[in-house]
Amino acid sequence: MADGPSTSQPANGNNGANEPEPVKKNKPKATRLRQQKLPAWQPILTASTVIPAIFAIGIIFLPIGIALYLASDGVYEYDFKYTDCNITEGPDKDKIASDVLTENLKNNKNSTIICVLVLKLDKDITGDIFFYYGLDNFYQNHRRYVKSRSDAQLAGDYKSVGDCAPYAYGDDNGVKKPIAPCGAVANSMFNDTFTLSGPNGPVTFSKEGIVWNVDKEKKFKNPSTPKETVLKETVKPPNWRTDIYGLEGGFENVDFIIWMRTAALPNFRKLYRKLNTTDKLYNGVLKAGTYNLKINYNYPVKSFNGEKRFIISTTSWAGAKNSFLGIAYLVVGVFCIVLGVVFLIIHLKFGYSLTELSNVR
Repeated sequence: MADGPSTSQPANGNNGANEPEPVKKNKPKATRLRQQKLPAWQPILTASTVIPAIFAIGIIFLPIGIALYLASDGVYEYDFKYTDCNITEGPDKDKIASDVLTENLKNNKNSTIICVLVLKLDKDITGDIFFYYGLDNFYQNHRRYVKSRSDAQLAGDYKSVGDCAPYAYGDDNGVKKPIAPCGAVANSMFNDTFTLSGPNGPVTFSKEGIVWNVDKEKKFKNPSTPKETVLKETVKPPNWRTDIYGLEGGFENVDFIIWMRTAALPNFRKLYRKLNTTDKLYNGVLKAGTYNLKINYNYPVKSFNGEKRFIISTTSWAGAKNSFLGIAYLVVGVFCIVLGVVFLIIHLKFGYSLTELSNVR
């Protein structure tokens, strides 16, 4: 019996060519949006459209820049550096405050350092009046510094130390306890205090409205645990002279909340107080004259070559005194107008109209 040619059959008896194609899982749906078939506008940039647009930008930016610059120029601001002020009270009288504080920290000595500065205002200050403290050469924007905090602890969970290392735990007679508040930001809190007096007597400061509502209502809360328990189970930051409840309001202390909102630049200012407009001695106005600023000098800055400042400032509809934004608008406006003139001259001398271009063969 002759052997015929052999043919192989699929094991299941079906032809392999009839097998269904595998389903493509990532295939986009056949819609106009996903297949990028929607109508689109592709403008043709010509001299007749670009040059007027450049002039329009310049014409719009110039008056905005003038308005912003004039608004900033109308803000009254008094800025005074007091880093090397002379001590006016106590056994270290007439010595430089920064040098005495550095020596005290080196010898672990805790003493009160008072400076009194004479401020002369050359004109009356009216409107909303704000008082700031300023620090120079302090890099609050350093990544490790900014991360060294625990938002959970600030919101009420006093045992949570989050990313607070190396200021997460402290030693209390051989017992390891969480630091409250923990982190480098809290540990470096600014603690100089100020009192101001003038021709009519003491100037009354106000804390109302100087912190953001979201900070006060959501981000900073005292623990529900009794204060005594919190103090027993935690330790204060290494650089603090008191525990967290030594501050008025504890974790909800106004100065603490403002300090914890870190600055973006190394030279910055933070709001300290504003003028109490209900004070009958001044009635919301600081008259021209001589004022005495009493400073409780506690914060060291010599270790990082820093400077400390006290600022009195008003505001305008555009905010605090800052001429940069107005100047930026003016520069861009002038640049656009000059650029538009250059483009217009080039177009009139060397350019072609659309009609002329359409006749080119």
